[in-house]
Amino acid sequence: MAHIAHRLQAFLSGGLPPAERDEVDAHLSACPQCREERDLLAAAAALISPLPPREPRAGFAAMVALNARDRHTPFHRWLRWSLGGVAAAGVAAVVAAILIPAARPQRSEEVRIAQRLSLFEDLAVVQHREALEDLEVVAVLHTLEARP
Repeated sequence: MAHIAHRLQAFLSGGLPPAERDEVDAHLSACPQCREERDLLAAAAALISPLPPREPRAGFAAMVALNARDRHTPFHRWLRWSLGGVAAAGVAAVVAAILIPAARPQRSEEVRIAQRLSLFEDLAVVQHREALEDLEVVAVLHTLEARP
């Protein structure tokens, strides 16, 4: 069953012929989704007061026709989209160039701290090795003879 949402506005305004109106009524009695849509449209129409009818300005129809006419060839549309893509890529490159160097000092600071920690660990290993060597010397001191 095809929904009738595209005909609801004409249905509510009374612009449908009687045969179509009966068809829409029959569909609305069977379709809760379309009934909900109809109720929303009716509530919106009740909230918005109808505007008084006015005549358009002179030349309005010609201006609409001129603006509606497709003045651009497919090449012009492609060119417009391409230039827009190049501009977007340029903006992204500038933003990346600004943000990436700002992140590097923090990373270099982290690397510097890691290198210092590595040096402290190496220093601790060297100090422990010297202490172990001292213990080995002390362990063999009693075996040395005293010489006059």
